[in-house]
Amino acid sequence: MILQPDQVIDAEIVRILRSSGLCLEMGRIIQASLNADSPTGELFRWAHLTSMCCECIGGDTETALPGAISMELFALAADIFDDIQDKDHDDLPWRQIPEANAINLANCLLMLSFEAIAAIPDDRIYREVCTALQRMGTTASNGQFLEFLYTDSQRVSLEQYFDMVRQKSGSITACACKIGAILGNATETLAESMAKFGLNFGIMNQIRNDLNDFLDFEKKKDFVSNKKTLPYVYLCHTLKGETAGQFKRLTQCYTGESQAFRDKEKHLLKQIATEEGVAQYCSVMFEIYRQKAREILETIPVPEKQKEKMINLVG
Repeated sequence: MILQPDQVIDAEIVRILRSSGLCLEMGRIIQASLNADSPTGELFRWAHLTSMCCECIGGDTETALPGAISMELFALAADIFDDIQDKDHDDLPWRQIPEANAINLANCLLMLSFEAIAAIPDDRIYREVCTALQRMGTTASNGQFLEFLYTDSQRVSLEQYFDMVRQKSGSITACACKIGAILGNATETLAESMAKFGLNFGIMNQIRNDLNDFLDFEKKKDFVSNKKTLPYVYLCHTLKGETAGQFKRLTQCYTGESQAFRDKEKHLLKQIATEEGVAQYCSVMFEIYRQKAREILETIPVPEKQKEKMINLVG
């Protein structure tokens, strides 16, 4: 029987979990957590992105598998750390266990991501993939640190926001694309081009997430946590006069246990966001980074047929 790509990925993850000597409960939670936060129901998004980049260069899914599994596990660890810090997504498996256990779970996933790439047979390629993972981990951690550093700042510039997002989000997609290219035996120049594509692809997706989450008071705590998302930073820089004062008071009316941020305040924030063109601004910035990603794809020296999936991914 020929297994479908998702079945191959799932089987390899199960093999890694079983061979790692984890207790049954940790293994169960990891399996329950995989794909749990997929908004579209798409399975193994990070693994598929890595494989897609490998195929774009001329490689195949079998060659890409160790890197694909590694990125899937690494990205899940990053999501867990992010939700613990943001106190978000209370419905997800890792938010329904004690926080200390969730931290251990994320740490374990980071280690397993390096276990996954141990299956790469070529020593040179293994070293390059390992280096890419390590550098991405450092960059993404620094971006996450900046995000929380900015939480206590009264004013964050748009330049600071985009630098933070480049590190926190863009670095992870850049790494997935670069690893896929490396496993496809790309030249260093080509691998870097794929990384630049991934960087812009990651930033554009973060912009979309920022916009979608800004007024999602049921699932997200971005605004009440003073998180410097693009809508928040944009409003800080564009509002004047009384509206600026209203917005500032909204940012100060939630203090953890306080319930001051009620329907009235939510309605006012939505009104300000609508009147000041938050959606339009974010859409323009999304389109700028989407075009950057497409332009990079167009210049990559591989047959057009091999680029089709990547082009469709960007839209």
